Amino acid sequence: MTPADPILLRSITVAIVLLAIPSCRVTDLALWNAPQAVKDGPFKVEHIRAVSYCNTPDAFAHRHQLDLFLPKGQKSYPVVVLIHGGAWILGDNRSCGLYSAVGEFLASQGVGTVLPNYRLSPGVKHPEHIKDVAKAFAWTRQHIADYGGSPDKIFVAGHSAGAHLAALLATDDRYLKSEGLTTESIKGVIAVSGVYRIPPGKMKTTFGGAGANAFRFDEILPLRGVSGPGTPGTAFAGFPLRLNVFGPAFGDDPTVRADASPVNHVHPGLPPFLIFSAERDLPLLPAMAEEFCKALIANGCDARLITVKNRNHSAVMCHAIEPDDPVARAMLDFIRKHAAE
Repeated sequence: MTPADPILLRSITVAIVLLAIPSCRVTDLALWNAPQAVKDGPFKVEHIRAVSYCNTPDAFAHRHQLDLFLPKGQKSYPVVVLIHGGAWILGDNRSCGLYSAVGEFLASQGVGTVLPNYRLSPGVKHPEHIKDVAKAFAWTRQHIADYGGSPDKIFVAGHSAGAHLAALLATDDRYLKSEGLTTESIKGVIAVSGVYRIPPGKMKTTFGGAGANAFRFDEILPLRGVSGPGTPGTAFAGFPLRLNVFGPAFGDDPTVRADASPVNHVHPGLPPFLIFSAERDLPLLPAMAEEFCKALIANGCDARLITVKNRNHSAVMCHAIEPDDPVARAMLDFIRKHAAE
């Protein structure tokens, strides 16, 4: 059996369960559990679910909630606000255990983790996603001391679309200012396989093929493990496509897209950045990560870009749940270093 077979079988099981229980939320079903090494980590983990961070009359019950993973019994620990991915249109803070497992890992290492949801497109468009993230960060700043965390040691992190939102929150101060805060409240930023420039127009790409702009399943399969060369889909030229990838979330106005691009808001004095790019990431993203990191450094900001070998867009995050994983190790080193400053 191939490594993907167990996940396929579990996915079929999930589908059967969903047919039997229509009210079940698929993202609550943990396909990606934290390994035993996490459960045996230095700190016991306390998990608090579905805390509302927005109590206005128009708040959404699920989309304006967050989960917490906390090192039980500890005080004044650093905290990460971890923003989920999903192209601004899919997923949530659990995502079948993907982000929950990362939160559990970080908490087992003494780092509190806050996993917020936010409203998705096409129900809303930019800037509503980032406004929700700013509210979740403000809630964390105001309330995390009640759970033992330090409000002066709050980091923001994200994966994919979540990395875009984390980077935008830290570079464009309008959103935190609307919550009575500034980007100085952010101790550091961890951005994993993110989007840092929203390009205008439609994207010319192929489905399959080996070109730089090709979309292939091997780039996104959410497997814990390697994603090496020679994967299916590279042997033929691919089918040409023209996709409006960013339209549902940002619309078609090039001015709006430019304003939503973190790279266009880089300026001196930003928090330190740790940026990850997967060796086999989605089209455009590696070049964006390099451009963004160079812009930060050119403005005198503390920034580092790490390209993670043998990882694709999803595996780079799925695998970051053990101390010897390169992403997990670099994240912890970054948090501990800057939390101590």
